[in-house]
Amino acid sequence: MLNLPLVSFIVTSYNYEKFILKTLESIKNQSYKNIEIIIVDDLSEDNSVNVIKKFIEENQDLPITLVENSENIGQLGSILKGLKLAKGQFVSFIDSDDVLMEDFAKVHIQVHLQTSVAFTSCSITEIGESDEVHTFNSISSGICSNFKDLYNNETPEFKILGNKRFGGWYWSPNSSAMYRKSAIEILETYQSISKWKICPDKFIMNYANLVGGSALIKSPLLGYRRHKNNAGNNFLVTGNKKLTSDETTANNIQNNLKIRPETIKFLWQNQDRLGKRNTVKLISTVVLSYIL
Repeated sequence: MLNLPLVSFIVTSYNYEKFILKTLESIKNQSYKNIEIIIVDDLSEDNSVNVIKKFIEENQDLPITLVENSENIGQLGSILKGLKLAKGQFVSFIDSDDVLMEDFAKVHIQVHLQTSVAFTSCSITEIGESDEVHTFNSISSGICSNFKDLYNNETPEFKILGNKRFGGWYWSPNSSAMYRKSAIEILETYQSISKWKICPDKFIMNYANLVGGSALIKSPLLGYRRHKNNAGNNFLVTGNKKLTSDETTANNIQNNLKIRPETIKFLWQNQDRLGKRNTVKLISTVVLSYIL
């Protein structure tokens, strides 16, 4: 008899004691039950670790692993620590201020099993600090649809995104994605984690799409929380425009400048594992993206 794949939820935690319990509860309450939870706390200075430990104590029937970093290494470093521990064939990296709709894992797995893409990314619902819903049709989603899709996902709608695009942004934020572990586990060898302490999804999603393409799921399966302390903070969202803070704008510019040289260097360093011919093709795609 064939077995359903295991999904590893890797939760990166840093100073979000106010939100992390709701994040963990939303993972616990998934309709798809073949899951494990790995929490990597990046030396939080608040009460986050105690909240996590209490959740673990109250849910001993769940496979949960807690990793406490001895130094602050940033989000990418924490993600890769969790990835090394993950037993699942599929992995999702969840920010500790977001919440998942109950069919998040179910729908992502449905799409993965109908495709062979490296990762899937769903549309998002924007929520505020008190869980109030702001919009089901977020301009931060790679692709959007109506709220009714949450309850109509026996045959989820999705769109395949080819792997010829590189360096841009075509997806929803970090927590929206689910990856085939086999497509991204080579990233465990990536050394320059300090370059992506904030917003590592830019690097991970572009790399995964480069090597295996992606699928954009039209259902808003993630509650993406907007608040004044999140890394992608936009101070004002007015109509269909985002008014981004100077700090976020500067970070986005830096990410755009380093995404191509960092990826080319990483591909070159791993040509023995990727194969020389494949490495040349992948690097060519990255280089051509400078002008396309």
